Amino acid sequence: MDENLITDETRDLMEERAAVYEFLSIAFGEEVPLAFLASLRDGAPALDGELGAFVASLADADDAALASLRTDLAAEYARIFLGMSRSPVAPYESVYTSETGLLMQEARDEVLAHYRREGFAVDEAVNLPEDHIAFEFGFMAGLARKTAAALDAGNDDEAQRLLDVQAAFVADHLTPWVPALTDDVAARAKMGFYRGLASLARDFVAAEADVLATE
Repeated sequence: MDENLITDETRDLMEERAAVYEFLSIAFGEEVPLAFLASLRDGAPALDGELGAFVASLADADDAALASLRTDLAAEYARIFLGMSRSPVAPYESVYTSETGLLMQEARDEVLAHYRREGFAVDEAVNLPEDHIAFEFGFMAGLARKTAAALDAGNDDEAQRLLDVQAAFVADHLTPWVPALTDDVAARAKMGFYRGLASLARDFVAAEADVLATE
C-alpha cells in the first residue's frame, strides 16, 4: 500500500469497510437473527439491487411479520448452507481452493496463522473450521477497526502495516474463491435477500481488491 493512503479520510473509510464486513460476517455466519432484521428495518443502510429492495420492503413490517420473515430466511439459510438440500454450499475456503475439495486443508491452516498473528480469535463454541467465510469477513472487519484505532493514536506505521495485511489477505484468501462461492449461493437462493447478499459480497471483495492493491 502507498503511504499516501494514510490520510484523514482513511479513518472514516476504515469504519465504513468494517461495517460492510461485519454485515457480511453476520449474514453468512448464521441464520439471520431477528434483532439483525429489526436493525435493518429501523436503520437501513443504503444498499443497491435485490438486497436494497429487500431492506426497503422491511420498512412497513411489524414485529409479527418480521418474525415470520425470519423463519423463512432461516429455512433458506439451512437449505443453502446446512445441508438441507441436494446440493448445499460449503462456505469454506478449503473446499473451493484445495485439489481435494475437502474441509480442513491448507487454506484453513493459513488463515488460522493470520488470525493468531493479529490476535483474532474464533469463538470455539461455534465449532466451525476457521476458513468459514463468516470468519474471514469478521477478520477483515477487525483489521479495519484496528487500522482506525491506529490512525486515532497517530500511529501511521501500524496503520500502514495493517493495510498491507488486509491487502494480502484479500488477494490470497478472498479473491481466489469468493466469486465462485457467491455464484453458487446466487444459483441456489430462492429469496432476494440471499441473492442480493451474494451480489454484495462478490462486488465488495472485487472493489476491495482493486482499492487495496492500487492505492
